[in-house]
Order: sequence, then C-alpha cells, then structure tokens
Amino acid sequence: MTSGQVSTDDAFVDGHIFSVTPRVAGYVISVDVDDNQEVLEGTPLLSLDPTEYEVALAEARANLAESESTLTSLELGVPLELSQTEQKVRGAESELNTLNKNLETKNKDEEAAAQDLLRAAAEHDKALIDYKRMNELIKSQAISQSTLDDVETRVQTTLAQVNAAQARLGSVKKQKAALISDKDRLAANIRLATTGEDQAKIRSRQVEAQQARVELARARVRQADLNLGYTSIKSPTHGFVTRKKVEPGQMVSRGQPLMAIVPLNPSLIWVTANFKETQLHGVKPGQQASIEVDTYPGIKFKGTVDSIMSGTGAAFSLFPPENATGNYVKIVQRIPVKIVFNTKTPNPFPALRIGMSVIPTIYTH
Repeated sequence: MTSGQVSTDDAFVDGHIFSVTPRVAGYVISVDVDDNQEVLEGTPLLSLDPTEYEVALAEARANLAESESTLTSLELGVPLELSQTEQKVRGAESELNTLNKNLETKNKDEEAAAQDLLRAAAEHDKALIDYKRMNELIKSQAISQSTLDDVETRVQTTLAQVNAAQARLGSVKKQKAALISDKDRLAANIRLATTGEDQAKIRSRQVEAQQARVELARARVRQADLNLGYTSIKSPTHGFVTRKKVEPGQMVSRGQPLMAIVPLNPSLIWVTANFKETQLHGVKPGQQASIEVDTYPGIKFKGTVDSIMSGTGAAFSLFPPENATGNYVKIVQRIPVKIVFNTKTPNPFPALRIGMSVIPTIYTH
C-alpha cells in the first residue's frame, strides 16, 4: 500500500434499480419495450386489458348518480318512505329480515376465516421450527443447502398464507360491521316510523346517511378511475429496460415484478468499494479518488468519497456472525465506501454498467 493512498479490487459499479410492478391485476395485451431498450420517463412499457376496469368505472358513476338523485329528493323534503304507508313498513321489516340472514352468513364466514387463520398460523409455526432445525443441521453438513432453501421457501409461503388469512378475516369483520350498522339504522327507522316520531328528524338523519353514501360513491368513482389509469404502465425514470419477465397473454397480479429500469446517467451511478477495516483510518468523505474500470483499461475516472457505511458488510448480512458462540477466529472485516464519479472527466464519459468490476484508489492526504 502506497503511503497516502488506499486501494482495493473488491469494488464494483452500483446504482439505482427501479422495479416495475403493476398496481392492479390484469391480462397483458401488449408489451411495448424489449430488454436493454432505452426509455424516457413516462414512456409506455406495457398495457393491461382495461375492459373490466372500464365496466367498474361505469358502475361506480351510475351508483354515484343514483346516490346524488336520492340525496336531492331527501333534501327537498320527500317524506321517509317507511312512514308513508303500512305496506312500506312491512317492506322495511322484510329488508331487516334479509339483513339478519346475511348477518348469520357473515358470522359463519367469520368463523371459517378464523379457522383458516389458525391453520395457516400453525403451518407457519411448524415451518419455523423446521427451519431452525435444518439451520442447525446444515452447520454439521447433515443436509444440503438446497434442503435448507426449500424449508426457507416454505417459511415464506406459510407467512404469506397467514397474511392472506388475516386479510380475509379482517375483510369479513368489516363486512359484518357494515351489516350490523345497516341493521341498526333500519331497525331505528322502523321504530321511528311505527311510533310516529317527528318526520323532520327522520329526514335529517336520512339526509346525513345519504350524504355519507354520496361521498362513498364519489370515492369509489375516483378509485375506479385510478384503477383504469393503472392499466397503462409507464417508465418511472429515464433508463434502460432489464430483467423483462412479461409477455403478452400473461395474467399478472398486483405487485408482481415485471421488469426493471436502470438509469445509467453518470450522476446516478457510483462505486461501492469494500475496503478492509485496516485501510480506513485515514479515509474521509470529500477525499479525491481515481477509478480504473476493468472494461476500459488505460482510462482513469475521477471520483470523490461520498460516504462510509455505518457497519461492516457482515453485520448487515442475512445471517450476521455470532462471535459470542463457539471458537472465535478473527477475520479482517470489510466496510463499504461509496465513491461518486466526477462526471466532467473524462469527456465524453464512457458507458458504465451496474456490477462492472473496478479498482478505486483513494488519496488520503
């Protein structure tokens, strides 16, 4: 090591990777880009079939129009239908009976969802136990790494099943609460109508309830409109398409990784250099550096130390070392250092790719 400078060959070009995922599920009708194609921010990448979302938007708008019409009638002083005739009261009582039956069904659905959650949780607990046991066995090489990977995958799968069961149980509970609310409201209105309560008070409550329904209908229109817009997926940034894993005819789910966009602007990439801890006593942010890229022998890029990671790479690994257990063997650790490029030199700036091997040298004077 030359005095006043430190260098390492454990370094590579790093940068941002934007994952492209759909915000709604759907059938892919077109993919407008290819791997390694350059795209601008906002460039269409692919399209999902918008038909069902167009239908949902039309239904939401129709429901909104109906809700607004009902609200207008109530605000003009139309009497509550329950109080107009005995026949209307009987109709409301019939509606109440229907709500009670629906509530019984939801109670059964809630019980079933709770059982599914218990079963999923039990399977997840068993998977965790298996993973801990396999993790011990692999230390003695009693099992293969692929066996451990299979068990780890099982842990993730059962965790997803637990989350799905919790979501289903939560959804059923919300639906049940809505039915109970509607039941209480309808029962209260029937009591008011059959006992001759003041109609203005009833109308006031009806108007308030209808106003809430109108706001809900408007929110559903906004959501349906957004969902329709989400069927056209566009590039989040200027960059290059990579890891494209989608073709026309596929059914994709919400959040499924479809491709990635990698911006290669020199100002958006940097070098991650893993220096030995014994090399960093004189390294500070702001120091100058030179960078040699294996792809471009003979060219020296200029850079500046941006920052030093707050821990060693091992400390942030999936399974950090437990030095307090077993026999301790001291190993020199490596700490990542971020070095940004000086994009003014060389000119023009050669094309770099994320993951390229480099040799940076930091001048610590």
